Amino acid sequence: MIRIRAATMFWLKVVLLTSSFWPFRLVAAEADVCVVCGRSIVDVLYSIEDKVTLEKRHVCKACEQSYPECFVCGLPSNTNCVGFMSLPDQRVLCARDARTAVLREEEGLRICREVRDGLDRLFSRFTTFPETNVTVGLVDRVHLLDLFKLAGNDYHCPNVWGITQTKTNHRELEYHISLMTGLPFSWFQATCAHEYSHTWVGEHLSRARKASLSRDAEEGFCELVAFLFMESLGNEAQKAMILRNAYTRGQIDLFVAAQRSYGFNEILDWMQSGADDQLASTDPGRVRKLEPRHSTGPPAMDLSVNRAAPRRAPDALVLKAIFWDQKRPLALINDQTFGVNEEAKVRVGTTNVLVRCLGISPDAVKLRVSGADQDQTLRLK
Repeated sequence: MIRIRAATMFWLKVVLLTSSFWPFRLVAAEADVCVVCGRSIVDVLYSIEDKVTLEKRHVCKACEQSYPECFVCGLPSNTNCVGFMSLPDQRVLCARDARTAVLREEEGLRICREVRDGLDRLFSRFTTFPETNVTVGLVDRVHLLDLFKLAGNDYHCPNVWGITQTKTNHRELEYHISLMTGLPFSWFQATCAHEYSHTWVGEHLSRARKASLSRDAEEGFCELVAFLFMESLGNEAQKAMILRNAYTRGQIDLFVAAQRSYGFNEILDWMQSGADDQLASTDPGRVRKLEPRHSTGPPAMDLSVNRAAPRRAPDALVLKAIFWDQKRPLALINDQTFGVNEEAKVRVGTTNVLVRCLGISPDAVKLRVSGADQDQTLRLK
């Protein structure tokens, strides 16, 4: 936020009040209106960047000092405006940004599922992302920040929109992704893609490589995956936001450049066995410099600790939960969330079946399974 004060404010007032320079008065008249309250600005003018549109907005002194800052755009949020929202964790959303905010857990879980499936489709030629050993939950900002303070957790992402925790359970890795509520839809998508990339790192990198890889490089890789996913959706604004985020200390820019020059498969190889701990701007070609992968007979025992064995899905379609809403009910079948008329693949045993949801009631769901002769109804147990 830029506050115009002291000498700068003096010259601004000179421009506004000097009648002999009519072009300056005309420009001032067009801009000298508060974007929050719509009233003319008569004394102090605040120039604040809208974090969503990146445009400079003029705000009057009264609104700047009276209203809380919107968590998304950074502008004062008029508490009297229809659509204004105050979240339980003390964040506020202006009416514009509240319209796209992801607030309900069932909505967030559905988006995450769509993002994960989208990642698998986008990178199907190169790799897959963990599924059966990943759980997702939505938390508010207070809870998310508390997760960063827990000792002993293997956590990531200092942008504090999401966090991935890893734990070992009977020699298998399990991941829990926590995502912040109240994020705009596209922010939420990108954060989900970023966090799923951390689970990929957990599954595909040896313990030695995880230890040697710099945190900036890992975050840069996760941002690259999010960047490419948003590119596949044609979301240029979110791509630009990812590139503006400086917390990878330039690694995201190097990853994007390396991917453009050498391809995504080279990136994956470097992540797994690169000779360096991070990408270097002085020699981009070193992304192809790999350490030899030595084999010493039977697979090392630590690989079983660092890779989760695939879990067997239920042998039949099981209705696990219904999130009832008359306007948009959702049903959780095995590990897939459905809305009415939505179609998706569901894991059954060791294979996938294509399922379409035909209808949802408070205690049952009607399905059509591809290749089946009859529709079927599942009921809550």
